[in-house]
Amino acid sequence: MQINKSMASLATALFFTSIAFGQTTEPQAVPESPKPVVEVQIQPATQQQPKTDENKMQTLFSGINKNGQKTVKYIGLSFGSTAQYSMLAGQFTPMAGASWLLHINKKWGIGAAAYGTANNNFAPTAINAAKLLSLRNGYGGLLLEYTPKPNAAVHVSFPLLIGGGMANVDSVSNSGRRNGLGRKNDRNDRNEMNRRNGNSVSFVVIQPGINIEANVLRYARVFVGASYRIVPSVMKEAVTSTTTTALLPTPTASQLSGLNLTAGIRVGIFDYNLDRPKRVKTPASQNNRGSRRGFWGIGRREKG
Repeated sequence: MQINKSMASLATALFFTSIAFGQTTEPQAVPESPKPVVEVQIQPATQQQPKTDENKMQTLFSGINKNGQKTVKYIGLSFGSTAQYSMLAGQFTPMAGASWLLHINKKWGIGAAAYGTANNNFAPTAINAAKLLSLRNGYGGLLLEYTPKPNAAVHVSFPLLIGGGMANVDSVSNSGRRNGLGRKNDRNDRNEMNRRNGNSVSFVVIQPGINIEANVLRYARVFVGASYRIVPSVMKEAVTSTTTTALLPTPTASQLSGLNLTAGIRVGIFDYNLDRPKRVKTPASQNNRGSRRGFWGIGRREKG
């Protein structure tokens, strides 16, 4: 009995021991350390800039800017006829003028202009109270113009004239003879006319202005405006000293400066596009290829 109890106790102890050693513990999962995130920025593909030869001379119409576009897209050429009502020696007198302009990108213009008195017998009282002396004036030079909105039907422009001119004071009768008025076939009269050259002065002129333009047609514009003629100083021309010319007055800078009221017309090409696509010419054989329509609309082939 004791042996059986001992055997039973041993069996029980072995049973519980086997159960104790038979249990396995699952390994605990070790948390993984977070992997560093690397941000990769994709750079946009840069446009390849056009290569320019630095040693090659660049011209105004072949220049290329940083974006690969031409700096000059539009060019034009125009001719203008102008009438001015100008102040000379404190009085207004008509003057006629002409100009031409090279237009660049529609907004800028560069060219030349010239003006002259239309009435050679213009006799202002500031020169002679009895109106026996005439004043003639002519000037011209470089013309610059800026037009902020050239595509508008009505727009403004800002012309600027920089140049020089000449003015002359002479007797009214002598000026008339130079125009062919009252000319006689007397040799003494002709000699007297040639001898009396009057007093002439040369000067530098700056004339800024403003115009209101209207695009009447694609190739024609009309304008009205105002400008001011600035003459800083005058330089007397050397003439043969005679009793007559010595008595004649010399026009001053203040007498040659003054306000101008302007009206005129300008015709030409103002917006020729340098980037417009070229027309592809088709051969004449391709234009004539196909069928011709007869009287009833039935197509028939060409022979040959």
